[in-house]
Amino acid sequence: LQQNQILSDIRKTLVKKCLTLFSDMAEESPEDYKTFYEQFGRSLKLGIHEDAKNRKKLAKLLRFYSSKSGEELVSLEEYVSRMPEGQQNIYYLTGENKAQVESPHLEALLKKGFEVLYMTEPIDEYAVQQLKEFEDHKLVCASKEGLELEETEEEKAALTAAKADNAKLCKVIKDVLGDKVEKVEVSSRLVNSPCALVTSEWGWSA
Repeated sequence: LQQNQILSDIRKTLVKKCLTLFSDMAEESPEDYKTFYEQFGRSLKLGIHEDAKNRKKLAKLLRFYSSKSGEELVSLEEYVSRMPEGQQNIYYLTGENKAQVESPHLEALLKKGFEVLYMTEPIDEYAVQQLKEFEDHKLVCASKEGLELEETEEEKAALTAAKADNAKLCKVIKDVLGDKVEKVEVSSRLVNSPCALVTSEWGWSA
């Protein structure tokens, strides 16, 4: 019965109408959409994970708190619209709540004036793994290995020099920690904090 063509056409029509309704509400009645999103935001994120055909449309309906939004939710379109010159990626952090994601991983990003999205629901990481990018901007987790910030040649040279100067120290720390960590290295992601734990690029966020 689920493969019936009539039912399939009805489903497509209903999904199309719902997406149009949600989009209109978000644009014309932000407060009503906020109330709606509080109740059904997880369902939209599940759609990101499961509905590849409508993924781009659903992405425009997502809302998150961010390092610049205070108590207001921000859309991906709003985030992109205020990206400073030179920023190429959309940065995010995952955690159980806003307090948890406000971590040392933010330091270098905030210093550069980059906004960071706070993804505080378990389904967020599943959704973002499917979304991957928005309007040609890659979604990048700030707590994972391989974070490459938009750096000047001077900053790149300074990091290379710092890695060389501290190679022996990193080896000693690795020897002390043993199998508790995969490796120890100098990073450009920190400003004031002495260290931070990161996960592999293809693992779950720290």
